[in-house]
Amino acid sequence: MKILSYLTLLGITAVSFSACETGNLLDDNQKQEYVDSAKFANVKFIQNFAGNTPQLPTAPNATTGPQVFIYANGKKVNGTALGYGGFYPSTTVYSLIESGSNIKFDVVMARLNLGVVPNIPAPIAGDTLLSFNQTLEAGKFYSFMIGDTVPALRVNVREDVISQPEYQTYKIRLANWLMNPTDTVTLYSRREAREIIQNITHKQYSDWVQLPLPIISDTLELRRKGTTTVYITVGGTAPGFSPIGERSYTVIARGRTGVTSKTPSASIVTNR
Repeated sequence: MKILSYLTLLGITAVSFSACETGNLLDDNQKQEYVDSAKFANVKFIQNFAGNTPQLPTAPNATTGPQVFIYANGKKVNGTALGYGGFYPSTTVYSLIESGSNIKFDVVMARLNLGVVPNIPAPIAGDTLLSFNQTLEAGKFYSFMIGDTVPALRVNVREDVISQPEYQTYKIRLANWLMNPTDTVTLYSRREAREIIQNITHKQYSDWVQLPLPIISDTLELRRKGTTTVYITVGGTAPGFSPIGERSYTVIARGRTGVTSKTPSASIVTNR
């Protein structure tokens, strides 16, 4: 029996197909292939652009804003379109991209050819919202933050340097991608009864903070600098935060005051 295996994303997913020795040419040409993760960088894309334009004609709801595909050296990275508040891949993992110097990234409106099934991308002139080059080193982790002061759309790339938290602790940081440039925010923990991260300005990350695991779930709040009033409850209507030991998390603040469906909010992603 011969086996064809594909290994992806740090070994998280493994799919195998087996075929018996029947003499079938397709079976005879099956071979075993492995992805060498040592040649790849780990990336995560977060869409925080708090504007409702540009927008595709096929999306008449004027509160969605750009839905985008990400391309790296001409190859599409994300499967479904990435809209406001979206992540690729999911909030708990990174995706693999072949490492290298000056990789060309394009952020393109997710225009589809609806005349074929399944629908396929069909960009036209003007659909590329942003192009940039980025060097990625093998084995390293990166966060790509999409968003800026509306109407500008830019991407900030940051290497995620994460050391292992100690036993019975976790690490957390705050990324301020609120599109109100004057919003400087702090992160308050109800279980700790204190501000655990202070005074993070527009488009900045805090350092990692290590904390003991709470006995019961925590509620995290964002406050404007110098105030004790709750500005944003992290997680919105489902605020319970129950971290897992030796994991690392990022609180991402996004949104803009006065923009329909994109008022300030915050959510949590797991980095490691």
